[in-house]
Amino acid sequence: MLNTKKYSDLQHPNSFLFFINNLLQIRNDKIDFFIKQKEKLGDIYKLEIPNRKVVVVTQPEWIKYILVDNNKNYTKSFAYDAIKLFLGNGLLSSEGEFWKRQRRMAQPAFHKEKLAFMFQNMVNQTQHCVDELSLLADTKQTIHLSNVLYKLTLDIVNSTLFYNEVANTTNQIFKLVSKGNEYISKRVNSPIQLPDWMPTPNRLTENAILRAMDDVFFDVIERRKNKNEIHHDLLSMLMEARDEETDEGMSNRQLRDEILTIFIAGHETTQIALSWIFYLLTQNPDKKAILLQEIDSVLKGQPPTIQNIRSLHYLKQVIDEAMRCFPPAWIMGRKTIHTDVINGYEIPPNTNVIMPIYVVHHDPQIWENPNEFIPERFSFDNLKEKHKFAYFPFGGGPRLCIGNNFAIQEMQIALCMFLQKFDIIVDKNFKPELDPLVTLRPKHALYATIQKRN
Repeated sequence: MLNTKKYSDLQHPNSFLFFINNLLQIRNDKIDFFIKQKEKLGDIYKLEIPNRKVVVVTQPEWIKYILVDNNKNYTKSFAYDAIKLFLGNGLLSSEGEFWKRQRRMAQPAFHKEKLAFMFQNMVNQTQHCVDELSLLADTKQTIHLSNVLYKLTLDIVNSTLFYNEVANTTNQIFKLVSKGNEYISKRVNSPIQLPDWMPTPNRLTENAILRAMDDVFFDVIERRKNKNEIHHDLLSMLMEARDEETDEGMSNRQLRDEILTIFIAGHETTQIALSWIFYLLTQNPDKKAILLQEIDSVLKGQPPTIQNIRSLHYLKQVIDEAMRCFPPAWIMGRKTIHTDVINGYEIPPNTNVIMPIYVVHHDPQIWENPNEFIPERFSFDNLKEKHKFAYFPFGGGPRLCIGNNFAIQEMQIALCMFLQKFDIIVDKNFKPELDPLVTLRPKHALYATIQKRN
């Protein structure tokens, strides 16, 4: 570590002002805060937060180093402590050997052949949604697009994960998850962390949400085991999974943690991404026209198949560019186990290293005109010029999101089948304000006019 600078040498916002920002700006406009600090302090700086060491990194090469090259020296950041409270020890929040075991057991459920099996189910669920929308399109009605996409993604994850066994409780689950997100965000952003045993009003509410979640998910696991039924869904795959080293399966608690993680990741992030895509297509009719031409040319009015959807190259570019503009997971973090060196600075153990994905995705030094929607950025030739970690909406390295292909497939199908049948125009009064909680939601609901295509 010769010629390295100390952690104390890192630039940082004025301590007093930062504390005020932490209470005000970070709470109210987190993204703008990180953008402004990058402009002022560069690609690496620290934040002065009581009882925490925090470093912010926005350089793709250093992000690759953290997530890939030296990933064994990093564990989950403090933010995941709050996430773990709700999701338990699932793939998103678990660590070490336990995580490796769970990953080995869950991975087969997301192999290409399993995704191919799920493909037709996704098409069927989307077709039900299209049929319902057709009745509204006949009268050129305004629809609550956010609710439509929410219901569609819920139906898809419900059928692929639970074989529709929780269809009657999906609304309840959604409300619980939404409430959980709010409390996770409060925990992550709070400058003062009170102990979990303290019976504050927030803690009491959190405990009530957790009990309600457990009631729903443990019930479906027990019913499935008692009936001894086998369904071709993700839950059955997880229940049948065995660790190749020990031949042990998952306990009920492990199953609960994994299916809750998959439920949230397979629903909310996809719904959010689709919402932003429809908004961006409305704002960019020239790009929408190119996409429609491709869909019509390849699919010829028929539902997509696992074979021909791979030929829709511009569709994939649209999805990638939308997730560059509005990454559903807008920030991620890791924590050092041992001392590390990043850009010549010595980073002590137990330091939280924050990587704001949104900021990297909008860096004008990486992306020309970063606030413009340009799907062509993601053509094969253009991507060759970009660092791999200039774009990482699903993370990267060994902990790359296990459901990334599931989510992409779901979005491809939904977009194809919606755009084949309808002209969907997001309301011109919609304000694209960001609501960066755990995920990057639109602050306002999307309404849209819908009519059948000629």
